Amino acid sequence: MLPLARQTYRGVTLARGAATGRPNMRNVNLLLLSLAAFFVVPPHASAGQFKPAVYYNLGSRQRPYQVITADFNNDGNLDLAVADWLSGTVSILLGNGDGTFQQPLKFSNPGPEQIAVGDFDEDGNNDLAVLEFGGTGHSVLALYFGEGNGKFRKGPTYILGIQGSYLAVADFNGDGHLDVAETNGGEGKNPNVMVFFGTGKGTFGKPTTYKVPGLPGSIAAGDLNGDHHPDIAIANGGFVSILLNTGNGHFSNQIRYFAGGGETPDIVIADLRNDGGQDLVVANAADGMVVLLNKGNGTFGKPTIYVATCHNCQAPEACVAADFNLDGNLDVACATNSEDSYFFYGDGTGKFGPAIPINDTINFNGGYSIAAGDFNNDGAPDLAIPIELKGKVAILLNTQ
Repeated sequence: MLPLARQTYRGVTLARGAATGRPNMRNVNLLLLSLAAFFVVPPHASAGQFKPAVYYNLGSRQRPYQVITADFNNDGNLDLAVADWLSGTVSILLGNGDGTFQQPLKFSNPGPEQIAVGDFDEDGNNDLAVLEFGGTGHSVLALYFGEGNGKFRKGPTYILGIQGSYLAVADFNGDGHLDVAETNGGEGKNPNVMVFFGTGKGTFGKPTTYKVPGLPGSIAAGDLNGDHHPDIAIANGGFVSILLNTGNGHFSNQIRYFAGGGETPDIVIADLRNDGGQDLVVANAADGMVVLLNKGNGTFGKPTIYVATCHNCQAPEACVAADFNLDGNLDVACATNSEDSYFFYGDGTGKFGPAIPINDTINFNGGYSIAAGDFNNDGAPDLAIPIELKGKVAILLNTQ
């Protein structure tokens, strides 16, 4: 296979092309890079990787913002939870195990923007942590306890910072109980990360707060330096902020890495090279999918940007990593807020082929989130994408 065509710009490696939809110097080499990319398409690459989307209606007044997947009724099948800040509801779609879903069960919340899953009261049922966006006031973290049948009951709430935005769940202090980390924009005056330590009884103690200069947004937890303690990675206004766990739930000062500039609304931790190290995938809404490879000690090299030069493709709002073609290497699928979604095949070395638009265009209506899971129990990961302007969730089943 020929190597990816590359170009260096502002210390960033650009792969497959340099088009961003903006009239800047990166468009000069677009044609040459696009032609070069033509020759690196994997022989198994196909826009038919997924079946045409099947849509599930959440309601005429719904504007679904985020989707996550987990088993909420303990039947062994993956279900969906969808946050809708506009209508103030969280919808639960129970999976039938064949790739179809039941009518949504709903519960009210003042303004759910982000949700995360975990068994916070340790009763064997998955619970939900819901971030209620507070705008210029304080946001709120609310817990909802799963009853094991897809229904939830209200739990305690906790005051967050101003402009709370994203959640990550992990056992940060190693006591066997799940904790929650959350980012606050602070109106640009007091941006920070709050870490709430769980008791295992469905409650949290007083949070520890860490200042994170910049514009902290999406957050992910994973062991980045191989010491078996979960660290924190934050998409931070065109950069990535890394906070390494000192081993007891406390974190070192942030180290920032350039991620292409612009807005970076999503970050994913994944082993892209099958070496046990955790790399980073960042959705850069101005440039494309950004990959930062781990040097093995929690530090990262220069970013590589994969630009979606396919027709009706734009820079991503969210990405998810999974082995979609079942070759043993992680691939990445990305969602956009108004155009086609697409995916990149990984080769197991941290490199990716060109963007491949997903078979169904979902009528040029995308969303701000994407989730992967085996919804029909055939061993291949499928996709769920909220279609914000239509009040629906699109389910795309894998053809593998």
